Amino acid sequence: MRAYCAYSRHPDPDVPLRGCPAKREGRLMGWRKRAGGLPVSLRVPAGVSAGLLAILSIPLAAGPAEAGAWLQRKGEGLAIVTTLADRADQRFDAGGERIDDGYFYKDETAVYAEYGITARLTAVARLAWQSVERRQGAVHDAAQGLSASELGLRAGVWQDAGRIATLQVTALLPGAGENVSNQPLGAGGEAWEIRALWGQSFGRGRFADIQLAHRWRAEPDLDEVRLDISAGWRPAPRWQIIVQSLSVWSAEAAGPTRPAFSQHKLQLSLGREIAGMEYHAGVYFTPAGRNTLDERAIFLSVWRRF
Repeated sequence: MRAYCAYSRHPDPDVPLRGCPAKREGRLMGWRKRAGGLPVSLRVPAGVSAGLLAILSIPLAAGPAEAGAWLQRKGEGLAIVTTLADRADQRFDAGGERIDDGYFYKDETAVYAEYGITARLTAVARLAWQSVERRQGAVHDAAQGLSASELGLRAGVWQDAGRIATLQVTALLPGAGENVSNQPLGAGGEAWEIRALWGQSFGRGRFADIQLAHRWRAEPDLDEVRLDISAGWRPAPRWQIIVQSLSVWSAEAAGPTRPAFSQHKLQLSLGREIAGMEYHAGVYFTPAGRNTLDERAIFLSVWRRF
């Protein structure tokens, strides 16, 4: 889910990082036939591993990094590395009922980054390396490589003490892994998204964030509407609890090979600052959906500022 995650800075110094590794999209697992073989294992190439280590070696600037709709300061940035394991053995049918549906797994390592171009403009980008497999009877679909890559800009619209409104435009470029809801791995073309973001700090380490987006996809894939709601609390110095709701709905009439869908995920994470870095561990699950997988995942994220 997210998908991608927005991480940025806001004026309340009590609010540290938060993340949303759950990919914000529903999937009715379409598939392509492939000759039998062993399950694909997650093997991140040496070049990718070296790049992740380089990012994590960047020294942190003073002060905490915050998250949500807020912007990065000019010349400052944030890098996040997230690894997750996502599994499903059921899906939601067209009526929203859970049914047995073979086996799905995804192992993913993603890098997300933000950089303040000006005081009112922040660049965002995300790359994710995946090993994904779906089996149902004799049908097998598997992929290993990049999922859809994302590149965008977030601009400030309005801000006062503790509150901010921003607007983000993102381009999505297809890869070999997951690109489009409801379609086989590797299927789908380019997409564009416009996202309105609202963030508010309530002081004493408490905050909320609401994001509403429309994603336009190349035909014949269905456009999507997305709603992400987050709330966080810092119960003690260096600790943080985040609760998130991540939802997606198809925004067009269903087609012969593109069924209408929806998916709603809930995510809970616990963060801890250690030696100038932030570590978040969490889980997400899918309480409701339609023509999508019943996914469950665990994840670990590491944040560093530059």
